[in-house]
Amino acid sequence: MNTNLGVCLALHRAHASLQLKLDDELGLHHGISFNDFALLNLLAQADGGRVSIPELVRPMGQPQSAVLRQLIVLEKIGLVVRDGANGLRQAVLRPAGRALENAARETADSICTEAVESIDSAVVATVSAAMETLACTPTLALS
Repeated sequence: MNTNLGVCLALHRAHASLQLKLDDELGLHHGISFNDFALLNLLAQADGGRVSIPELVRPMGQPQSAVLRQLIVLEKIGLVVRDGANGLRQAVLRPAGRALENAARETADSICTEAVESIDSAVVATVSAAMETLACTPTLALS
């Protein structure tokens, strides 16, 4: 199926397979899901480990309400804190969250390395560039 829809469905299947594997391994070794890791990773990459909650919506691929529910769970276990200073609703990575993100990164990296190394390197480079372009295309911007 070489249609545009076929490409998107193939992306979805690849994403679903990878997410299931990452959920399984991250849950087993670190007690978090891949979505939890992705959120902790976004915060870890941010200046001061602090990001406004609305800025997390697009990179997480979830509505703000879902991101907020996820943050509440991570806050209850001491990994993040929600801060409303200066009228901005922000998520802030706590030291325990940073430590868990660092440990879980090794597990996630190992799984991703194994998956990507099973693909021809020329294909990886082409697909990676295409995915970056697709992720940033104006036609996918939310209105």
